[in-house]
Amino acid sequence: MVVTGHTCDVWWATLSDVRPEHTALLNPIEHGRRERYVRAADRDRFTLGVAMTRLALGPLVGLPPAEVPLTRSCRDCGEPHGPPAIAGGPHVSVSHSGDRVAVALSAYGPVGIDVEECSRQLDRAIERLVLAPAEAAATDAPAGGDSGIFTYWTRKEALIKATGDGLRAPMTEITVSPPDEPPRLLAWSGRDDLVGRITMYSLDPGPGYAACLALIDQPDAEVREHTAAELLH
Repeated sequence: MVVTGHTCDVWWATLSDVRPEHTALLNPIEHGRRERYVRAADRDRFTLGVAMTRLALGPLVGLPPAEVPLTRSCRDCGEPHGPPAIAGGPHVSVSHSGDRVAVALSAYGPVGIDVEECSRQLDRAIERLVLAPAEAAATDAPAGGDSGIFTYWTRKEALIKATGDGLRAPMTEITVSPPDEPPRLLAWSGRDDLVGRITMYSLDPGPGYAACLALIDQPDAEVREHTAAELLH
């Protein structure tokens, strides 16, 4: 079913937003996952993602944030290391990179979000994992150099999150619009039906970052970006 005339909300946080009390919103499985991160920054990114998700979902499902029944079942093995989900919706997607953490919610259909820090150095071999043949053939170097690769990357990562395929779907089988054009799915090998069903949006994560949002069967959604301060403080 194609849904029109609704909103999709995106919240942005930085690592400085994390507070000790946010860990109280994690369930035992999430606490265990948090503690397996070696670096403090990784623990903070995970904590913020969980806290923002629960705080945003609580009012929508009529529950205290700590009681929001998030599941993380892996689609392949069933173990609780997959992306967050809530039975019956709303649909949720989480991403983090560098200093940024993003959460996207839509009550009307699948959503995928991705943010990447563009300042880090890339191994040029990454192009062979990200670019479809048509994209690689279009130019010797993607528009914008490394920032162009990150634009391609975030667009495709948002897509495979929205569909639920994750890294099972090779990015080289997906062709999107070039970095100097608005985001759009042009082709997906063996998945022609998706081209007309997916709407993509460029987001504003701040300088030094690239970010994209993908929605399925929500062609006229109004995307609203917020700072997470209204959720976290």
